[in-house]
Amino acid sequence: MGRSESAYHPQTVNRALRIAPNAEADIRAAFDWYEQRHEGLGFAFLQSVETKLAELTRAPRLFRKRFGPYRLAATRRFPYAIYFIWDEVADTIAVRRVLHFKQESRRAFL
Repeated sequence: MGRSESAYHPQTVNRALRIAPNAEADIRAAFDWYEQRHEGLGFAFLQSVETKLAELTRAPRLFRKRFGPYRLAATRRFPYAIYFIWDEVADTIAVRRVLHFKQESRRAFL
Protein backbone atom coordinates (compact mmCIF):
# COMPACT_ATOMS: atom_id res chain seq x y z
CA MET A 1 0.00 0.00 0.00
CA GLY A 2 1.45 3.37 -1.01
CA ARG A 3 1.60 6.48 1.13
CA SER A 4 -1.39 8.09 -0.54
CA GLU A 5 -3.58 5.01 -0.08
CA SER A 6 -5.68 4.55 3.04
CA ALA A 7 -6.34 1.39 5.00
CA TYR A 8 -9.65 2.89 6.18
CA HIS A 9 -12.72 1.92 4.23
CA PRO A 10 -16.00 3.33 5.60
CA GLN A 11 -18.68 0.74 6.12
CA THR A 12 -21.87 1.21 4.15
CA VAL A 13 -24.91 1.23 6.40
CA ASN A 14 -28.13 -0.29 5.13
CA ARG A 15 -30.07 0.31 8.33
CA ALA A 16 -33.84 0.66 7.96
CA LEU A 17 -35.36 3.94 9.12
CA ARG A 18 -39.08 4.09 9.90
CA ILE A 19 -40.83 7.31 10.85
CA ALA A 20 -44.06 6.90 12.80
CA PRO A 21 -47.16 8.89 11.78
CA ASN A 22 -46.93 10.92 15.02
CA ALA A 23 -43.35 11.92 14.17
CA GLU A 24 -44.39 12.89 10.64
CA ALA A 25 -47.17 15.04 12.12
CA ASP A 26 -44.68 16.64 14.55
CA ILE A 27 -42.32 17.51 11.69
CA ARG A 28 -45.15 18.87 9.54
CA ALA A 29 -46.47 21.06 12.39
CA ALA A 30 -43.02 22.45 13.17
CA PHE A 31 -42.36 23.10 9.48
CA ASP A 32 -45.62 25.04 9.19
CA TRP A 33 -44.91 27.04 12.35
CA TYR A 34 -41.41 28.05 11.21
CA GLU A 35 -42.52 28.76 7.66
CA GLN A 36 -45.25 31.11 8.96
CA ARG A 37 -42.63 33.00 10.96
CA HIS A 38 -40.23 33.48 8.07
CA GLU A 39 -40.31 32.14 4.53
CA GLY A 40 -37.65 29.48 4.11
CA LEU A 41 -37.21 28.83 7.82
CA GLY A 42 -39.41 25.75 7.62
CA PHE A 43 -37.10 24.31 4.98
CA ALA A 44 -34.10 25.06 7.20
CA PHE A 45 -35.85 23.12 9.96
CA LEU A 46 -36.41 20.16 7.61
CA GLN A 47 -32.75 20.22 6.63
CA SER A 48 -31.74 20.18 10.30
CA VAL A 49 -33.99 17.18 10.97
CA GLU A 50 -32.77 15.34 7.86
CA THR A 51 -29.14 15.90 8.86
CA LYS A 52 -29.76 14.49 12.32
CA LEU A 53 -31.72 11.53 10.92
CA ALA A 54 -28.78 10.69 8.66
CA GLU A 55 -26.41 10.94 11.63
CA LEU A 56 -28.48 8.71 13.89
CA THR A 57 -28.97 6.22 11.07
CA ARG A 58 -25.20 5.98 10.57
CA ALA A 59 -24.34 5.74 14.26
CA PRO A 60 -27.28 5.15 16.63
CA ARG A 61 -24.89 4.20 19.46
CA LEU A 62 -23.84 7.84 19.70
CA PHE A 63 -27.20 8.59 21.30
CA ARG A 64 -27.66 7.05 24.71
CA LYS A 65 -30.90 5.62 25.99
CA ARG A 66 -32.92 8.18 27.92
CA PHE A 67 -36.27 6.61 28.73
CA GLY A 68 -36.35 2.82 28.58
CA PRO A 69 -35.50 1.89 24.98
CA TYR A 70 -35.91 5.48 23.72
CA ARG A 71 -32.89 7.44 22.56
CA LEU A 72 -32.82 11.19 22.01
CA ALA A 73 -31.04 13.05 19.21
CA ALA A 74 -31.11 16.85 19.38
CA THR A 75 -31.14 18.94 16.21
CA ARG A 76 -28.38 21.51 15.96
CA ARG A 77 -30.04 24.76 14.95
CA PHE A 78 -33.55 24.21 16.28
CA PRO A 79 -34.56 23.20 19.83
CA TYR A 80 -36.05 19.85 18.84
CA ALA A 81 -35.44 16.30 20.00
CA ILE A 82 -35.86 13.23 17.83
CA TYR A 83 -37.03 10.31 19.99
CA PHE A 84 -36.20 6.95 18.47
CA ILE A 85 -35.76 3.26 19.23
CA TRP A 86 -32.93 1.27 17.73
CA ASP A 87 -33.62 -2.44 17.41
CA GLU A 88 -30.08 -3.79 17.34
CA VAL A 89 -31.13 -7.30 16.33
CA ALA A 90 -33.18 -6.18 13.31
CA ASP A 91 -30.85 -3.16 12.82
CA THR A 92 -33.90 -0.93 12.44
CA ILE A 93 -34.49 2.59 13.72
CA ALA A 94 -38.02 3.68 14.55
CA VAL A 95 -38.50 7.42 14.99
CA ARG A 96 -41.44 7.85 17.34
CA ARG A 97 -41.67 11.63 17.91
CA VAL A 98 -39.95 14.91 17.00
CA LEU A 99 -40.72 17.38 19.79
CA HIS A 100 -39.69 20.86 20.85
CA PHE A 101 -37.69 20.75 24.08
CA LYS A 102 -40.43 22.70 25.86
CA GLN A 103 -42.95 19.96 25.13
CA GLU A 104 -43.31 17.19 27.67
CA SER A 105 -40.99 14.32 26.86
CA ARG A 106 -43.68 11.90 28.07
CA ARG A 107 -45.54 12.74 24.83
CA ALA A 108 -42.79 10.88 23.00
CA PHE A 109 -44.19 7.63 24.28
CA LEU A 110 -47.82 8.13 23.27
